Amino acid sequence: MNTFILEVSSIGYKKDLRLNVECSCEKSKPAKNFKELVELVKQAEEMLILNGYDEMGDRIHILRGIYYGTKWSLDYSVEKSTMRNIAFNIPYTTTTTPPDAREKLKCLEECKSDLFNSLYQSYEVFDTPYVAVDFGHLIIGLEARKSEVAKSIHIPSQGGTGLEICTWVGDLGGGVGKLSVDRIKNSKIRAKTLFSINGHSYGTMVNLEGDIASYIVGMDENNPSKIDNPTENFSTIHEALLDYFDCKWDNRTLYFLKMLGGKFDGNNNLINRAKVEEKITEHLDEFASWYLGLRMKDKDSGGLEEFNDALGHFEPLSEEVASIFVDGLLHVINKPKDMITARTNPDPKHRRKTSFEKNKERMERIKEKIKDLNPFD
Repeated sequence: MNTFILEVSSIGYKKDLRLNVECSCEKSKPAKNFKELVELVKQAEEMLILNGYDEMGDRIHILRGIYYGTKWSLDYSVEKSTMRNIAFNIPYTTTTTPPDAREKLKCLEECKSDLFNSLYQSYEVFDTPYVAVDFGHLIIGLEARKSEVAKSIHIPSQGGTGLEICTWVGDLGGGVGKLSVDRIKNSKIRAKTLFSINGHSYGTMVNLEGDIASYIVGMDENNPSKIDNPTENFSTIHEALLDYFDCKWDNRTLYFLKMLGGKFDGNNNLINRAKVEEKITEHLDEFASWYLGLRMKDKDSGGLEEFNDALGHFEPLSEEVASIFVDGLLHVINKPKDMITARTNPDPKHRRKTSFEKNKERMERIKEKIKDLNPFD
């Protein structure tokens, strides 16, 4: 039994009606491949439109909340962090907390479509074991791209724009922070270990595919170096997804590198690689510091000494990770059916002295000079 309100404001008539209305929705299922993901998102969009969310941007906003920035999100179920929720909403996407998808993806209270759970379980979708996408990363990237601020303003001390932090900077910069701690005990650990084919963290294949997709889905192929608002080019999410899988997949890393400022010659050779790698390195280095500081605070682990020990690894590790990342992206330009992962394995670079350590040494030298000048010593 469902209650509806019949109201005729012109005559002041208002009455609750109880009607026995049954759900006729088709039960959804988690996506097991790209085709099923497109169909699932289409079904979700149809439900949201039925509930009054006619704008593509509003639908992106609600679906993003399934994965990030809400108490019902997948991220919150793992991290239990209110601060992360705030970050995903305000600085990273410049939005508010999304409407509750658990309610908005229903036709009635007893709706049998089960869309929320199907989408919740479709955060990673594999077309084959080596062709995949992280839909959570993809959808939050689409949300960030709607905002000029989120896609263009560098957030001080955090390593990038909101869009970058939600995607590749967050994944790879977090990996740099984590691996820097590991290198305190084992200086021979290689940066390539962040780029596993299986798994769900840092530079795993499915994460990177989702990060790149978040930039390319809904893009304007006539202006491939521009990070634009996907709602300006498409009216539905599922059509933008289908276009990506069918039409833009083979050029995904080429477009992405162009959006990072990459310049290419007629044979698709990256002619300003050093500049692109330098940009990536700076972003990862800065985010690693932010990430590790927060992790140590949230997990109540480590201290100033361990942080400083790790800090000396941030820059060299960021250089290694940037090099591996660019090599992996360039590989896919030439072999677009291959997955985005590590294709090179650079030797670990030596730890570098931090500013704190350099200043400490400088003070020690000054003390020694003063001591030598002391006639009473």
